[in-house]
Amino acid sequence: MLAGPPRAVGLLTLLVLTALVTLYLFYTPLNSPKSVLHAPVPPAINTYTLPVFTPGTPKPPGTPYTRTLVIPRLASQDVSWISEQLPDLPTAIYTVDDPHAALTVPKNKGHEAMVYLTYLIEHYDALPDTVLFFHAHRTAWHNNFLLGLDSAATIRRLKDDRVARLGYMNTRCHHDPGCLDWLHLDRPVGDFDMVKKPEEKAFTRKVWSELHPGVPAPPALSQPCCAQFAVSGERVRQIPKARFEHYRDWLLRTELGDQDSGRVMEYLWQYIFTGNAEYCPAIHSCYCDGYGLCFGSHARFMEYMGMVEERDRAQEELGKLEKEEGDGGEERKTQLRDKIAQLNVKLVEGENAATVRGQDPKNREAEAERVD
Repeated sequence: MLAGPPRAVGLLTLLVLTALVTLYLFYTPLNSPKSVLHAPVPPAINTYTLPVFTPGTPKPPGTPYTRTLVIPRLASQDVSWISEQLPDLPTAIYTVDDPHAALTVPKNKGHEAMVYLTYLIEHYDALPDTVLFFHAHRTAWHNNFLLGLDSAATIRRLKDDRVARLGYMNTRCHHDPGCLDWLHLDRPVGDFDMVKKPEEKAFTRKVWSELHPGVPAPPALSQPCCAQFAVSGERVRQIPKARFEHYRDWLLRTELGDQDSGRVMEYLWQYIFTGNAEYCPAIHSCYCDGYGLCFGSHARFMEYMGMVEERDRAQEELGKLEKEEGDGGEERKTQLRDKIAQLNVKLVEGENAATVRGQDPKNREAEAERVD
């Protein structure tokens, strides 16, 4: 059994080590990489758990739905079309570049996503049946052409019962751009398409893990562009409020700029609200069940679209002929004008018939997706 001196040596060693550690901590500068003041900011959510979504139950036919239209705008943008075309629709219009506006955002970043998330956070406990998220402009190329590329017409015709049943509805029916098999987080740099999907360069696996800690990145992310959609209040409440706060915090903290961060979010809404990385409903189902334009089936819708394409080709050819100098080709021009006129008559008849067919709930049900 050891006693005496060895014990004293151990105590002396301990005192010396303690003094050295104290001096080190005292003289270490606060801007040292080891300083706790510069430790990485932890994510708002440490692990991501996907909610279990179930189909909603629409109200009985004829029962009204409450709605709110959420719009991001610049102070310079004219949004008078909303009050003129949709005078009875409640709105939440956020002016992103005016900190003194009645409704604004913490930072003008992330395009429309900052406004959408801010609304969901601020109104989480008092949501309407249907929340409509749209841009400030009334007409845009990415609106549905069978609805005149018109946001006002889109909003008026949109069927709340579809939103209630599915929980989430991208208001654009057409797939291109955005579907199918659109964004790949592992796509080689040499294969980037910087014209159609420039956000793919910014949307990395690191970004995905920041947004969804602990969740493997999906093979692809797809939905029709361009960040205009409707979601039911019930579906929003199936997602914890902290989740929306996490996404907004990411927008505020990420090194990605306004456009890239916004485009990342553009291809996440379907994942947030449905749990599906790819969400590309059939175009004819979207038009029929979503807007009451029912052509009867996918095949009949494609027949209609074939006439549209035939008309467009005739118009393009006629336009080229009319630009040519001289009086040649008059016979062909007449043929094309007659063809265009005949096709336009058929197209109007087809659209009118689709509108009448869509007034019958049974016809809408026949073209709607099965969700049970």
